[in-house]
Amino acid sequence: MTLWILFCRMSKEADILFTFYARDYEHAEQKAEELLQEHPYERLELKAYPSGFRMVFTDLPGTIEEDIR
Repeated sequence: MTLWILFCRMSKEADILFTFYARDYEHAEQKAEELLQEHPYERLELKAYPSGFRMVFTDLPGTIEEDIR
């Protein structure tokens, strides 16, 4: 699964990032919609990060194996 980041505007002063893994674009859109139902912020962008993402001193891998149960 690939790392995706949903960028949202919380207020005039602050934005928020939601990170999650999804199988493909459609799965990422579904997860983004679920997040926006729970957190009614203004959606700015949904972007895939297959090479990973570094935030402060935390590395998020770009892909993971899906847990199939």
